[in-house]
Amino acid sequence: MWILFQLRLKGESFTSLARKIGCSQQAVTQVSGGKPSFEIEKAIAKELGVPHADLFPEHFDSAGERIPLLRTSQRKRSEIAKSRNVDFGEAC
Repeated sequence: MWILFQLRLKGESFTSLARKIGCSQQAVTQVSGGKPSFEIEKAIAKELGVPHADLFPEHFDSAGERIPLLRTSQRKRSEIAKSRNVDFGEAC
């Protein structure tokens, strides 16, 4: 909700920002809630005047590099492997 509050202080909303960047209001809402989308995150950060990595720190590593997104199936296999203490390696 911090993002929405900051947008409102600037006289903006999720809907107006979505129009500016050419996506749906739902997409902006989802991204502001933590769903990764590099381009929408950058647009929100730019609109708020905040560094991208500062606004979405959970999507960056300690060196400030963007954490690559895994496909859902890769993520699920990774979670299963961790829970079972198994290494699927590069085959997955």
